[in-house]
Amino acid sequence: MKFRLAGWLLAGCGWLGTAQAGECPAAIVGKGARVPGAVIVSFRDARADIDACGMADVAGQRTMSSETVFQAASLSKPVTAMIALALVDDGKLDLDRPLAGYLDGPYRHDQALLGDQPVWDVVEDPRLRKVTARLVLSHRGGLPNWAFGEPLRFATEPGTEWKYSGEGFSLLATVLEHITGESLPALATERVFIPLEMRDSSFVWRDDYADRIATGYDKQGKPLDAMRFRRPIAAASLYTTPADYARFVQALLRAAPHSAQARLRERQVEVDAAYALGWGLGVGLEEHAQGDCLFHHGINNGFQSFFMACPAQRRGVLWFTNSDNGLSLAPELLETYLPGPHPVLGWPTLHP
Repeated sequence: MKFRLAGWLLAGCGWLGTAQAGECPAAIVGKGARVPGAVIVSFRDARADIDACGMADVAGQRTMSSETVFQAASLSKPVTAMIALALVDDGKLDLDRPLAGYLDGPYRHDQALLGDQPVWDVVEDPRLRKVTARLVLSHRGGLPNWAFGEPLRFATEPGTEWKYSGEGFSLLATVLEHITGESLPALATERVFIPLEMRDSSFVWRDDYADRIATGYDKQGKPLDAMRFRRPIAAASLYTTPADYARFVQALLRAAPHSAQARLRERQVEVDAAYALGWGLGVGLEEHAQGDCLFHHGINNGFQSFFMACPAQRRGVLWFTNSDNGLSLAPELLETYLPGPHPVLGWPTLHP
């Protein structure tokens, strides 16, 4: 089923390539399909076309739509990054000031982010005083991806190497909440969701999602118990719809120079030259002669998602799936909607 979003006028060169859109991948509708369902958004100039494929819930025979609710997983991170950069624009946050310096006392790390109640440990490692918003947003803060059920310990020296970290975004969110006096969900609503008309997006579970949430499935197609985030996780708890997140990606494509949206793609570090892979202030960057394409992946149990947007070409693609096989669609969908070489396809993170 095809839907179309009202688009924005964008600056830049025209559409390139001749790939045909609108067909559901064989991995969803073909014999021995590996992915129960997906919603694919293709961006071309000022248009965003949405194709819903397969099932949101197999047992209930509920089909996918542009309004199906997904766990966005790590697609949460670019939203949190945009909040941070908006506060930079307001003069409330300095990208290069140590984050610990914004707090009144030591940083308290929550070991139980997925539980109903926090379990705290106090981080006293002096290296915390070196961690800045810039380092967190570009994954150079030295913190591990997660420290569930254990005290937070540094994995590397801050500023020395790229290491993907959800814990860094938790630290950043604590500081954002402290300097504004607002919760992360409130900041997201004020700074991102209302301006972009993302009415179905939230960092915590809403009861009105119950009838629209996709059921997640493992690699063998077995349904998984739904995880309902009652507390916000800056790196991972975003709920959204394809129609909503498409507006976010369009905002990145049409970003005015020096805006918060544009600053997300300011290259900070080379991650791996073999994959033409760098990182900006909240998104990955695949290097191309005509300009970087920005991207991000999302992986939670039963949900995998991805977007790539190429501002110089005014085009991109976004997809959400309810499957642990969802990123296996990447070669086909990138070739269909963004034809050309994509070295990042070899990056191990995209092969969970």
